Amino acid sequence: MKVVLEPLPMQYGDTSRSPIPFAKDPTVIRHGDRYLMYYSLTAFEPDTLPGKPPVFTNWHSAIATSTDLVNWTRLCDLDLRDSKGNQLYGAVAPCVKKLDGKIHIFYQMAWEGTDGVSNIWHATSEDGITFVNTCDRPIIVPETNWSIKRSIDAEVYPVGDKLILLFATRDKTATYQIMGMAEAPYGSDYGPDKWTLLSTDGPLMQPEYDWEMSCTEAPTVIKHKGVWYMFYAGAFNHEHQQIGLATSTDGRTFTRIPPDGLCFPSGPEGSWHAAESGHPGVFQDDDGQVYLFFQGKASLNETYYLSVCKVHFE
Repeated sequence: MKVVLEPLPMQYGDTSRSPIPFAKDPTVIRHGDRYLMYYSLTAFEPDTLPGKPPVFTNWHSAIATSTDLVNWTRLCDLDLRDSKGNQLYGAVAPCVKKLDGKIHIFYQMAWEGTDGVSNIWHATSEDGITFVNTCDRPIIVPETNWSIKRSIDAEVYPVGDKLILLFATRDKTATYQIMGMAEAPYGSDYGPDKWTLLSTDGPLMQPEYDWEMSCTEAPTVIKHKGVWYMFYAGAFNHEHQQIGLATSTDGRTFTRIPPDGLCFPSGPEGSWHAAESGHPGVFQDDDGQVYLFFQGKASLNETYYLSVCKVHFE
């Protein structure tokens, strides 16, 4: 089956931190009569800091709302709490999903620990705005002979009675961005003791083709007619990141589409995403239509915007 992406006229950036719009790492759900889009947001510029708590100098996630998936309005910063109700900051690269009627977020902390190594945490919400940690520590810290103890860029989806978790990590030299897989019983609390690492002998995916350079990351998965489609980012941010596609018949073993996996390249010269089309986030609406959100930038030195394509399976 061929996948065709139809770009829609969306270009969104958040100006709450700076006059220059900025947003990256999109993930979208439908909640009630509106759509909610979660995304990473950069730190405040120094001259906007008076009156702001020092913690706001860090990155965090924010939320925008829409009724048509094209025109978006900033709603607020993500309201994240620990299990005791204390407010948390620094959650980025959110993966938000509705599972069994509850809204779940799998996120990484932007500044976790002194060594700069981040891992994936989990929280839940009733309203899609305020999220409370189910456990005040990371849910997965990979212990392998092929990676460092890092997990970022979460993606989750059900396969049978399991919830699959995809994540990005680094090889032992911390040079290459590669991907791993874990699973937990579906319907559990998804705490640290529930996850079993499946990528024990090696990564799920690693850079193999020229366009992927030194990085495969940001997986996002949708199932259509018995096939799992995984969109992913190849090459690091700021290094001409583009979007690839791999498919699976069991939801666990993925193969890139021929000839090299590249599905959605950066835009033509002079376009708003000429330097990058990256970090995809797939979303299926109630009517079955699938959309692919992504980040882009016009040049390596310019800001990030978010946009969306309709996904057609032909």
